[in-house]
Amino acid sequence: MPAKRTAMPPTAASIASYVERNAAHVKQTQQHRHHAADSLREATYQGHHIVVRTHYEIEVDGRSLIGHMGVTNDGHVHYHPVPNMSFASAIDLVKELINIFPDDFTKKTSRRKRGARRKK
Repeated sequence: MPAKRTAMPPTAASIASYVERNAAHVKQTQQHRHHAADSLREATYQGHHIVVRTHYEIEVDGRSLIGHMGVTNDGHVHYHPVPNMSFASAIDLVKELINIFPDDFTKKTSRRKRGARRKK
């Protein structure tokens, strides 16, 4: 009978090697633009069917914020990367994202600004 193969727990070196091998792919994936996703809310009121589609395009320091947002029927905004939180407004949501993920919002020159500086 063949011996059972047991999985060895990862080591710091094996994790570092994995991260190094996949860093370029991860960076490329993070630059992928998501298609806009509208938040769809529906209700029926006095025999009328109401449909509200909300679309957000958010920029911070000239850089687009990616990720799916939604709006509940009571108007609260939620964002998939922080699924257990909701906010009274999209501005409040972005303020909290800056607080939670400060390294993602370092002051870097945006792509648009860099492109605007180029002279032909």
